[in-house]
Amino acid sequence: MMKATQLAEGVWWVGAIDWNLRDYHGYTLPGTTYNAYLVVGTEKTVLIDTCYPGFEEQVLCRVASVVDPKTIDAIVANHIEVDHSGGLPKMARMLPGVPIYCTEIAVKGLGRHYDTQDWNLQVVKTGDTLALGNKTLTFLEAPMLHWPDSMFTYLAEDEILFPNDAFGQHIASSERFDDELGKDASLSHAQKFFANLIIPLAPKVLKKLDQVGGLGIGISMIAPSHGVIWRSHAGDILQAYTDWSKGVSKEKVTIVYDTMHGSTDRMAQALADGAMDGGLEVKVCLLRDGRYEGCHRSDIVTEMLDSKAILIGSPTLEDEVLPTVAGFLSYLRGLSPGLLAQKKIGFAFGSHGGHGGAVKQIGESMQKAGIEVLGDGYEVTFRPDADEREACYRAGLALAERVRSL
Repeated sequence: MMKATQLAEGVWWVGAIDWNLRDYHGYTLPGTTYNAYLVVGTEKTVLIDTCYPGFEEQVLCRVASVVDPKTIDAIVANHIEVDHSGGLPKMARMLPGVPIYCTEIAVKGLGRHYDTQDWNLQVVKTGDTLALGNKTLTFLEAPMLHWPDSMFTYLAEDEILFPNDAFGQHIASSERFDDELGKDASLSHAQKFFANLIIPLAPKVLKKLDQVGGLGIGISMIAPSHGVIWRSHAGDILQAYTDWSKGVSKEKVTIVYDTMHGSTDRMAQALADGAMDGGLEVKVCLLRDGRYEGCHRSDIVTEMLDSKAILIGSPTLEDEVLPTVAGFLSYLRGLSPGLLAQKKIGFAFGSHGGHGGAVKQIGESMQKAGIEVLGDGYEVTFRPDADEREACYRAGLALAERVRSL
């Protein structure tokens, strides 16, 4: 009963919608889609990517609304991660001997995930093509975007790029296209996807975008492996990826902290007041294990992506950073925002009831993440008094002046 969605003549979305997924790759999401595509040529029919295990029937039902699934002549595996390759075992059983086109590294990876002894795996390299009659698929290796095996597939006649995880978004919706969901909503979900998955790959993104641009090909539509398809704003998402990879930011600061008895909270509020009065856009995030709307670590790094400055605060607990803040710092170090072309500046703050130490540890963690840390931070004993709150306010003003000079 499930129907495919047409992208162009002979090109269909035949993916699956996962309405219930709420946590993936360490961040929160409102469900997702596992996008698979069917390209029907005059001589061959090709399935591009599959789905997460358990969603094969959705894909097959949508394929069946266009053609008999058993008439599929070939499968393209752009990426071996199980949310895209999980349907391959069932497809390989249903279509014995069907050629599965993938990179050389993907052959090894698929063999680690599945029993591929009877699979007809065909290695392709950049520039290789697959003729379907009136349509032609061209393959472009894209290692580390975002796994070593990744590749893009380009449909020349319709100028459609199938880039797997690049340019995707995690969202479950009835809308299949960016203009249906809305440009702002589509870009917002794409920003969260980039912030939580793509930041460490930013230098490679820029090189790949240059490589694609150097091919001189038209891109009228971008059909990623998750979320909506970019048919009206393909240029906007390409520009957004360029800007995000370069670290293009607003005059904005994101303040991240947790507090035990309210002391660090008072410091955060004073810093925020100073930054706001200094003309900055300010986002304040109380961690608390993500229990507050928009303050899960995945939401915070999304805010940080277009911020020029990051302030992180914590009280000292048993000579260490508070566990919620420590977990966030670990996540931040893994993302390595210092790999963005334009570095972000940072500032550490906090309180203690003994000899402290959390502020120094925060500064060291930010440096490891590639953030330029300003000074030694600011640490107070117990609850900040009026003078110390004034010092925080002044620090916020000084930060605003520094940000506006960048």
